Amino acid sequence: MDLTYQLVRSKKRKKTLSLTVKPGGMVVIQAPYPVPHAEIDGFFQRKLPWIRQKLATLALQVPREITRSEALAAGDKALFLGVAYPVIINGINLNGDNLTFDGSSFILSPCVAASGKDSLRTWYQQAASSFLPDRVRAYEGIMGCNSRSVRISRARSRWGSCSADNRLAFSWRLMMAPPSVIDYVVVHELAHIREKNHSPRFWSLVGEICPDYRNQRRWLRIAGAGLLL
Repeated sequence: MDLTYQLVRSKKRKKTLSLTVKPGGMVVIQAPYPVPHAEIDGFFQRKLPWIRQKLATLALQVPREITRSEALAAGDKALFLGVAYPVIINGINLNGDNLTFDGSSFILSPCVAASGKDSLRTWYQQAASSFLPDRVRAYEGIMGCNSRSVRISRARSRWGSCSADNRLAFSWRLMMAPPSVIDYVVVHELAHIREKNHSPRFWSLVGEICPDYRNQRRWLRIAGAGLLL
């Protein structure tokens, strides 16, 4: 498994190096300006066993399927953009919908709690229908390429795809992943408009836009199996 890190230089730091692993799997090293890059690389290599253990722990913390039934109950949690939010059963919902999100929790009507997962899937699909095309348009401008269309799919194991005629499709399950992971998948599929393969040229193009794409790929490999509902 290829591991990389993001380096943050700080004028306030005198001698010490620090390393953190973010919830999305990104490895960040903070270092003073005078520290040579070779010394930072050595520090990173020495920390690799701890980093791999931390990544494994984070993967276990990704909520798996809440239950085998279709029901949702108070106290359950649902992922949105990489954050696990509590599910609240409440008879008063915003906008009269069966399921709403108020920024801090998912509010579910008691009358649909027994089939709450279906309501949650519908909510994710609606969120994806606006969020993902917006990310595509943003990166189309950056990358100078254009897709013919953007479709939201129900794929369980394929995060995105680009057809021969440049039509993109993305699984609504991406709405459970961190924004950095979503952006990587968007960039990945847009890169296929130029390179219909996974050649070095393709990965070079992805790396120009997402320098830490290996961290995002790793997150999907480790935690992606938990994005089921």
